[in-house]
Amino acid sequence: MTTQERFLRSSERVEPEVFSRRVSDKIGDLATGIEVKYGHIWATVEPARIVDVVTTLKTDPDLLCSYLTFLCGVDWEAEGFEVVITLYSVTNENTVILHVPLGAGATMPTLTGVFRSANWHEREAHEMFGINFEGHPNLVKLYLPEDFVGHPLLKSFKLASRTYKPWPGAKDPSEAAGGGRG
Repeated sequence: MTTQERFLRSSERVEPEVFSRRVSDKIGDLATGIEVKYGHIWATVEPARIVDVVTTLKTDPDLLCSYLTFLCGVDWEAEGFEVVITLYSVTNENTVILHVPLGAGATMPTLTGVFRSANWHEREAHEMFGINFEGHPNLVKLYLPEDFVGHPLLKSFKLASRTYKPWPGAKDPSEAAGGGRG
């Protein structure tokens, strides 16, 4: 099957349980805990295997998970970090959710070689959580000013407004003009 034929196939809904067996047959030795939850296929993948797993999910003719829906970080505090990657198969109308536990090291290989759209998702996860993506071509800030220090979505990050701006206690502008609670 050529690339053009692969993308010109019409979609046909494959039941998640059937699609889960296909996923397990293709990546079962590279992933653990493959199961159907809430109508989607969930799997856990070690960081060292994530590029192989994502490549297989994208290119295997029985899977064709060719759309990277999103990639995000999760801060589990004492347990470290996790990256969640969601892929969608337009052809089979199924979603595969990959969980990549990173521990305290917070490093995994970049997926930009498989999905160009991973570039911005990985930059955002790096900026907000401090997760490093080895081999990323341009891991610079996406939203925050260059001089911003810290990673604002870490649970340990202190919001400046909570530290320096006490609640005035005013309910309307006239109370606020008088100094708040009064």
